[in-house]
Parts: sequence; structure tokens; C-alpha cells
Amino acid sequence: MTEQDLTHLRTLLLQRRREVFTRLHQFEADWQALGERDIELEEEAQKTDITTLYDRLDERTKEEIEAIDLALCKMAAGSYGICEECEALISYGRLKAIPETRLCVACARRFEKKQKRLRRPHELIPCAALPEEYRNMSDEELELLIIEHLRNDGRVELDELEISCRRGMVYLEGLLPDEVEHQILLQILTDVMGLTSVVDLIGTDEIAWEREDRTPGKVVPPPLEAEPPASVGRDYSEDVFESLEEGIPYTPPEGPVPEKE
Repeated sequence: MTEQDLTHLRTLLLQRRREVFTRLHQFEADWQALGERDIELEEEAQKTDITTLYDRLDERTKEEIEAIDLALCKMAAGSYGICEECEALISYGRLKAIPETRLCVACARRFEKKQKRLRRPHELIPCAALPEEYRNMSDEELELLIIEHLRNDGRVELDELEISCRRGMVYLEGLLPDEVEHQILLQILTDVMGLTSVVDLIGTDEIAWEREDRTPGKVVPPPLEAEPPASVGRDYSEDVFESLEEGIPYTPPEGPVPEKE
């Protein structure tokens, strides 16, 4: 696979990851709203069915996120696209269709025929050892701490940067202006904060930071309003209005309209 192919597959994985989280958050919001309602007795059975559905969806969604995270970990480690069963390369076409797949077509068919299952993705995702001061933090608390540290440092642009944490792993996504800032970010995370397990999915794009609205200290002038043609004066407008009001066809003047004194 070329570097361009890997970049495309990484984009697909990140897009699918965002879609899964969006779907999960929406379902959680709907479930919370249902729980806040006054449920009548006849609705209790329906609520029970929804609870079962939520449990199934939550488990399936977790496994889907874990599979995507495992694929991203493999991509960062250079082992992405290798079948876990026969260790052959998985075809680019299959990866494009199912970027988080762990089996080639032949092994997937054998597993389906024998009704075999792979190990859960989370069993293969490395659980990073965190420094002592972070071990009791949740993933969300660690994310907020990293963002706060970067904001206080001030050397890394945060506008296009996405940081997420899972099982002690730090995932970096988005764009930075240049490679210098990219290396500063990695140095802060690894050397300063001691976070050694970082999945680096950052891209750099200088053009995005050359837009006028991103240039520090530069005031972007408001768009100029289009001026009306010189021939469109107040008298001209009044003549048109009177013509329409009286139902008389309007004939524009051949020359400039003299100004009223």
C-alpha cells in the first residue's frame, strides 16, 4: 500500500469513529430524555424493551469503537492491513470497504462458516501505563488536563486539534500549521507530561493557517457594499414608483436626470 492509500484509510477510520460516537451520544440523550418523563404503567413494557435495545447497542457500539481503535493502533505501529489469522496482506479493496477489518477475505469466510469469533479488540489494544499522577483519572479528565496544559503552554494551535484518550492511550487527530509545531506537541506529551503511548494521526497544512482570518493581528476588512449605478438617482426611483402606482408604462430618460435645487 502506498502512503496515499494509508492516508485515505486513516481518514475513513477517523470518520467512522466520529459517526459511531455521534450515534452513541444521540441514543444516550434520547434514553435520558425518556427516563425524565413520567412513564405511565402501560408504557413500562415499552421502556423495558428500549432498555434491552440500549444494552445491546451499547455493547455493539463499544466493540465497533474498539475495532477502530485497534486498527488505528496497528496503523501507528506499522502492522495495519495484516490478517490476524494467516498473516497475509489484506487487499486494499477489502480495507476500503471495511477499514477496521482484521481478517482477509478467505479467513473471514472460514470464520463465518465455522462460526468462529476473533478475540475482542480491547484484549489486543495495549493498555498504556500512565504516570502515577494520572492513574486515577478518567479518560475525559485526562483529555481536559492535556488541553489545559497545551493552552497554558501556548505554543501549539488548538483550533484544528482533536485529542481523545482511551485506556491510557492518547489519540491525536486533526491539523497543525507545520512540522515544528507537531514536534513541540509530541515533546510536551511525552517528555513533559510523561505520556508515552501516543497514537499520532496529526496532519500538517500551512495553507489553512495562511488565511486572512487566521493571521495574528491582521484585521480583515468587511466586504465592500456594491454602489448603485450613477444613473439610479432619487428622482429616477420616484419616477419608476409613480409609473407603477399609476399603471403607466415607464420610459427611462435618455440623458442624466438634473438635480433638484
